[in-house]
Order: sequence, then structure tokens, then C-alpha cells
Amino acid sequence: MMQAYYELMKACGKDFPALLPQVYLYYDPLTQAERGYKLFEHQKMDFLMIFSHRNRVVIEIDGKQHYADGDRASPRLYSEMVKAQREMSLYGYDVYRFGGYEFINAAESDSIKQELLKNLKEFFVRLFQKYNILER
Repeated sequence: MMQAYYELMKACGKDFPALLPQVYLYYDPLTQAERGYKLFEHQKMDFLMIFSHRNRVVIEIDGKQHYADGDRASPRLYSEMVKAQREMSLYGYDVYRFGGYEFINAAESDSIKQELLKNLKEFFVRLFQKYNILER
């Protein structure tokens, strides 16, 4: 993800908004027991981009821990994930998800890696066009 972002930024010769990895929606030094209530269920985001005070984008790469217990599909985990996405959307975040499978074997195969990088760059171009960071 970061490599594709950097390569696109370099190719465009333009500074883009920061792509921040591993961001917590909020930080609270108190534990849930000390606080007495649970904060946002899935508060750690894979990537965050802030285009303006109203345009905030979350990018998630979903491994099987998002939808499976071990190797078995879990409707409960999937339900929790989509509920968290609804919550993020209601808080004003636009959420874009990638399946972890899209990234499998990219480290072992240059052709798979190049195809992945191409797809990620195309995603970023379309994302930046949507938010008027790049012209169409």
C-alpha cells in the first residue's frame, strides 16, 4: 500500500495528503474497566487520510481475522466488522476495504506484485479524483 502510494506521488510530482498507517480513532489512557464503558469497537484503522475537516478516508486491509475463527467463516465476526464500518461512516469517515487475498503472493512473485501496485495506484487516482485532489 505504502509503496504504491509513494510511487504514484513521485510519478505525479505532487504532494498528496499523508497516508497514515495504524491510526487509532481515539486515544484514551483509561482501560475499559476504569472508564466503565466500551469505546468504538474497532478503533484501530489500517490507514487514515484526512482531506479536509469533512473528508476523512479510512482504508482497511481485511485479513481472515475480520471474518473467520481460525479457518471457519464467522457470521458473528463479519457482523461486528460491518457494524463497525457503519459506525465509522456515521462518524463521517468514508471506508474503503481491501481483501487480504488481494495481497497474497505479492512478496513471492514480481508479476503479482506489479499487478497489485497497478491496481492500488488506480484506486488512489480514482480516490483523489473523487475528492478533487487530482483532476479527472
